[in-house]
Amino acid sequence: SRSQAYALVRSGQIRAIRVGGRGQWRVSLEEFDAYIARSYEDTERLVHQDSNS
Repeated sequence: SRSQAYALVRSGQIRAIRVGGRGQWRVSLEEFDAYIARSYEDTERLVHQDSNS
């Protein structure tokens, strides 16, 4: 959702730019794809850590 994307930008998890006089945020699809890939990798690490405990 829009609010979730903005929260990711504010937290620094994804990069965005502000454009236009009204300061609208833009995030590329590649940036979202990279975030999703990182999230999968983080989850995989957590699963492996839990299974090794």
